[in-house]
Amino acid sequence: PVVLVLLARIGAVSAAQLSKFRRYAIVIIFIVAAVLTPPDVISQISLALPLMLLYEFSVLAAKWMEDSGKKDGPIT
Repeated sequence: PVVLVLLARIGAVSAAQLSKFRRYAIVIIFIVAAVLTPPDVISQISLALPLMLLYEFSVLAAKWMEDSGKKDGPIT
């Protein structure tokens, strides 16, 4: 989430782009969970769910950064 929020802060990505990429991110998250955990579905899901929550938090934080940037003006 920190990297995605920083990328959103500098304008490299937007919350809309992150939302559009969501389905691919979920697939990537489940692939990473399958590789990092033993061949047990419960273990894979128990790793994938927190990662998906962190991604959703990143989308919300990017949206918040965009909204606060509109109020404050450009970064100097």
